[in-house]
Amino acid sequence: MRGVLYFLSWLIGWVYYKSLRFLKKEGEISGEYKVSVIIPARNEEKNLDKLLYLLQKQTYKPYEVIVVNDNSEDNTEEVAKRYGVKVVSLYEDPPEGWVGKNWAIWNGYLESRGEILLFLDADVEPREEFIEVMLSNYEKYGGLISCWPYQRFEKFYEHLNFIFNIGAVITMCAIKKEGAFGPSMMISREYYEKVGGHKEVRDKVVEDLHFGNLCIKKGVPVNNFLGGEYIKFRMYPKGLRDLIEGFSKNSSQGVVSLSFTKFLYLLMWFYGVFGSFAFENLINLCYLLFSFQLYIISRRLGDYSIIDSIIYPIHFMFFITVLLYSTFKTFLFKSVSWKGRKINVG
Repeated sequence: MRGVLYFLSWLIGWVYYKSLRFLKKEGEISGEYKVSVIIPARNEEKNLDKLLYLLQKQTYKPYEVIVVNDNSEDNTEEVAKRYGVKVVSLYEDPPEGWVGKNWAIWNGYLESRGEILLFLDADVEPREEFIEVMLSNYEKYGGLISCWPYQRFEKFYEHLNFIFNIGAVITMCAIKKEGAFGPSMMISREYYEKVGGHKEVRDKVVEDLHFGNLCIKKGVPVNNFLGGEYIKFRMYPKGLRDLIEGFSKNSSQGVVSLSFTKFLYLLMWFYGVFGSFAFENLINLCYLLFSFQLYIISRRLGDYSIIDSIIYPIHFMFFITVLLYSTFKTFLFKSVSWKGRKINVG
């Protein structure tokens, strides 16, 4: 009986995979748009240098690039000024009730003048056609266009985000529309103001999930894509501690913020993923089927290898451990930490 349930769970995984959408160019752009690129940045001197260089190479030139220096303790502001972009300087921590990133994005919006807003995390690496491709999708679909970058790895520990990455992608893309991808979001000024912008999600740590849901609630179309060849990033290049801190900040809140339907779908798949490798013995058909499936999915999301899929039980145990740690910090201590800041979540 368990074997049948695992097989059904495996079939659900393929439904998820088929529902993934990859960013592609949707024809030539018919209009001319003033695109305001807004980059919230706290202690991002290394990432920002690369991003601003890549933005200079875009085939579709942005109307303006705005870097919001969120009270950085490094040379973030100096790097931004060296590229001649508009700099918004926030020299104090965010006001009560605001999360730092949301406060930075909101202040960037207030200083912007473009009709199209493109929010980018400082660690993304867009290909030179990226803005052009995003605009082609904006013309086709309208509303909010968000994109999850392909994950680039340089060190072994970065592979430990295996289950986190797959879970995040499935959550936003599969079956039922929910949330948005925060690293890259494009929306018109009109729609942004219609929904109330990041002011409406000011206290949310997982702001992209809540902002996407806010847009859906307000009747704004939302389309979430995977970046594929058009945009990449390294999420946590500073070390394992940075990776654990980042995922412990988001994991438990992301889970509890899901709709019941999406949570149930995800649980049905994870039931098979988690249970199959303990089913009678490690080398069994269910385990091999899920390993193959995870390999097919993960290779489209980042620099994962077949080894990551074979040792997915280790990745899954790491995921469960960090999720429990995140739950402990979030619901017992009512706070999480990120980039030297304590963030109250209760």
